[in-house]
Amino acid sequence: MDNYQPVAIAESQQRAIAYLRTPAAIRKQCDRLFSLTCADQLPHFRCNLTKLDQVANYVIQVMRDEYPDLNIPFHSRWRHFEVGNGSRLGELEEKLAGLTPREKARTKYDLAIVSVLLDAGAGAAWEYHEQETGQVFSRSEGLAVASFRMFCQGAFSSDSEQPLQANAQGLQNLTVDKLAEGFQVSQRNPLVGLNGRLQLL
Repeated sequence: MDNYQPVAIAESQQRAIAYLRTPAAIRKQCDRLFSLTCADQLPHFRCNLTKLDQVANYVIQVMRDEYPDLNIPFHSRWRHFEVGNGSRLGELEEKLAGLTPREKARTKYDLAIVSVLLDAGAGAAWEYHEQETGQVFSRSEGLAVASFRMFCQGAFSSDSEQPLQANAQGLQNLTVDKLAEGFQVSQRNPLVGLNGRLQLL
């Protein structure tokens, strides 16, 4: 990360990139992919619209089984932090006591963004053992808890006086060894894409 140099992007390329991020461009590309899929012209996807009712009924049944009152919580990174009936968000609130609402919001924003950037397929073999609870997590939930613990330990901050932040210098100072340690990576506990996660940060 120390030798990272930003790449200059021409104004025309910046406009093209900005367009690709718009809802209109996303809808257009989704429609294109859907049409290609329905025409069986994609090598990795197939679409059988005769199964749509069956899929819809299955989804409805799962929703009713899991949430009989139909009060279905959002799928979000914030909910991943609560996995295993943990009190992690309560711990965070205690650490943030005395801060202004704006400071609390900024801290939570830093935590959520860094955690989401670190969340990608972990692989089937990786697990995170949370010392504080004795619980073991894998996949997105494990990545969420691991990144939460790293954040609370100040791993993404360059300022020991303000550990609960993710600042530019802190992210640039992060090494693959520190990230591996925080995610408990070893030969027996491999995490897919460790270097890529670091580069993304």
